[in-house]
Amino acid sequence: MKQYLSLALILGISCAAFGEVTFSGLDLAGPEAGSNQLLFTAGVDVPEYGSYSALFDAEVGSGKLRQLTYFPEQVMLLSSSGKLQIQNRFGVFRSRSDISASSSPAFDAVGDFPAFVNGSSIQTGKISPLDSSPDGRFLLYLEPTSPAYAKLIIDDVQQGRRTVIADKVEFSLQGPPVVWSPKSDYFIYSKNRRLYYYSIAQLTGDRVLSEELRSIGDGSIADVRWGDNGDIYYVTGSLVYRISSAEFFTRSLYHSFLKIGRIAGKIPFQFDPNFDRFWVNPDGDKILLDKGGRNLFLYILQTDDYLTTGDSVSLPYLFLPRNSSVRQVAWTQDDRITVLTRSIENGQFRSDIYRLDLSSAASSYAFSRTNDTGVTSISLEPRSGEQIALLTDAGIVLKNYATWTTTRILSHPEPLHALWTDRGDLVVTGRFYSELIDLSSPASVGSARGGRSRFLAFSQAQDYGFAQTSSGVSGTLVDVRTRGFTRRYDSTAGEWQNVTDFKVAPPNQANDSYRVYLEPQTSGSYRNTVMVRNIQGVGTTPLFNPPERSYEPFPSKDEPVDLTNFSHGSRIRRREVALAFNAISSVEGLTQVLNILKEYNVRATFFVNGDFIRQHPGAVKEIADSGQEVGSLFFTYFNMADSRFQITGDFIKQGLARNEDDYFQATGKELSLLWHAPYYFTSPGIITASREMNYSYAGRDVDSLDWVPKHDDNGLSTLYHPASDLVERVVSEKKPGSIISLTIGTPQDNFAAAGITVGARDDYLFQKLDVLLNALIERGYTAVTVSTLKDHAK
Repeated sequence: MKQYLSLALILGISCAAFGEVTFSGLDLAGPEAGSNQLLFTAGVDVPEYGSYSALFDAEVGSGKLRQLTYFPEQVMLLSSSGKLQIQNRFGVFRSRSDISASSSPAFDAVGDFPAFVNGSSIQTGKISPLDSSPDGRFLLYLEPTSPAYAKLIIDDVQQGRRTVIADKVEFSLQGPPVVWSPKSDYFIYSKNRRLYYYSIAQLTGDRVLSEELRSIGDGSIADVRWGDNGDIYYVTGSLVYRISSAEFFTRSLYHSFLKIGRIAGKIPFQFDPNFDRFWVNPDGDKILLDKGGRNLFLYILQTDDYLTTGDSVSLPYLFLPRNSSVRQVAWTQDDRITVLTRSIENGQFRSDIYRLDLSSAASSYAFSRTNDTGVTSISLEPRSGEQIALLTDAGIVLKNYATWTTTRILSHPEPLHALWTDRGDLVVTGRFYSELIDLSSPASVGSARGGRSRFLAFSQAQDYGFAQTSSGVSGTLVDVRTRGFTRRYDSTAGEWQNVTDFKVAPPNQANDSYRVYLEPQTSGSYRNTVMVRNIQGVGTTPLFNPPERSYEPFPSKDEPVDLTNFSHGSRIRRREVALAFNAISSVEGLTQVLNILKEYNVRATFFVNGDFIRQHPGAVKEIADSGQEVGSLFFTYFNMADSRFQITGDFIKQGLARNEDDYFQATGKELSLLWHAPYYFTSPGIITASREMNYSYAGRDVDSLDWVPKHDDNGLSTLYHPASDLVERVVSEKKPGSIISLTIGTPQDNFAAAGITVGARDDYLFQKLDVLLNALIERGYTAVTVSTLKDHAK
């Protein structure tokens, strides 16, 4: 029985470095079993989900692999077939049959996608989810071609046909930049800050128009949203357009001089797709705007707002803390809105739910916060909108959507996703197993199960081994047990069976034909590999291929390191880089950065100046409470190279000391003895002065250029690059030991702190931080603090 190591992974004890894979738990069918089957697990530690393991069954002689557990990093229910699809770093898997009609269904790897059991490498970092059409027939996904760009591909599930929609689309770990129409007949996608439509009828009829003839207008995918009526709402500037899909072809022909669609309404500010979001109610006459991630406004969509109608309406508004972000919005036909937000407090995630009742029964319009806590996700029943599921670590709470009263509590340990079937049942996929719950069965609040449950799949294996039956040990029957569920897998038939007793043979690593063992690996994302020694024949071979990508080689020799004026670490000791975030004036992007760092379990170094501390003491405290390293960016932000200023040693010492006091007053903690001057100015005098205060100057050897605005006094800036190009640049320029400088906030706000007027950017590198971290992980790099990099260079 293989319990100890798999259980360690289930409990979150990581045996591998972040982003790497560790194989363990070898169990070879013994001589009495009559087969050469091998069981083993692959343990990973991944962003957002932490540590988990996958169980595999292998035929040692042929090397054929079968996956037995399916951790639900991403899931979808294919409504056209009733099949459940599970996506994780080991591949994409789909149930063989409708899950409503099959108990313990078998899952197979979907052949169009890379899978470990079919010879592909196990993915590292965060995976980009697939996007399904509402009818479940088509899948859209991104196939990376470089660190920050990908091909957009559509997969016809029925026909098994794969088509490339567009090249050089910005890669995103939130999924492809697309929105589907409710009828699955069109979708909109974005590329290079331009929007395009795509017709399924043209695809199936092999008459797809060229991309330039399918252009809708400028913008990103945040600028568009489909309405329930099949029209698309497109926000540009302060105007909201309503576009019928029947107009796509005609309007796109004249997009250069004719505005597409009809004006549906106006908003009182310029919409910025980098930070703003919107939702439209099912009737299409109201819009909910999320301005900057913290301000929620409700507006009535009307085309003419110049003259009053005689009635003034007080519309609801919700002001969220800056550390909050809107995660999900549910808006039903009867005009009831539910908003799930997430924030970081003291380094931990917390959630809140806000409700807004716009129905005819409402006496007044105002957001109200519910008493629900610890909610990780919400899922509205799509048919009638009468029920909503709230996911918490302990289980799922079902509520009547209109009254917000609890109707049922479903027990499920650490659920991750909840999906509604067409008949109103609930599919729950969790950290340990997935199940289908029949909600038509009677149950009372607080019941143990809350409804009849049908087991679907294991997410992980807590205990496993070859089954001991009345006829002896079988090498083809595998018993698996996790959190009270026990199932038996018949590897010959490829099917699961229900069993009540869990009784397995002791683990074994040798039989009459083979011995198996683990061998450490020094290159690539696998910490070790499974080796098979043929006893009767000659030779030892790996059970499966090594990773497709080898880590980048170290430089042939090290470079000198100055620990006082520290601009990089050792080039040959470790594949490490330090992320150095400069907080100058603006807090834009800080919440997103802290969220991503926590998801990736990464500590970075933040440099804060006194102006930032005094303007945003709460933000500085959250940086400190999140466990990040915090250094000094001096007590005020100005250009020390300006000839108007005389920079003396005493001035540097006093400025550093004052910043220490301001930081302590805001956080109750001490600054790290790391600093750099504004604009990374340096001179022997300031280095000497700071050294006398035991400070180390923290320079950089990779400037991300994320601070560069699109336009400067001379017009288009020659240093400007879109955020995806900046990711590519950083990945290309980094070396072991690099310090990569990044910026919190927007250039126009940060430069304004120094009295300089500059333009904005089209997008921001902090929006691509997860893509950058993924690219570093794929190349074997670990992100650490500047202090850690410095210690490892000594």
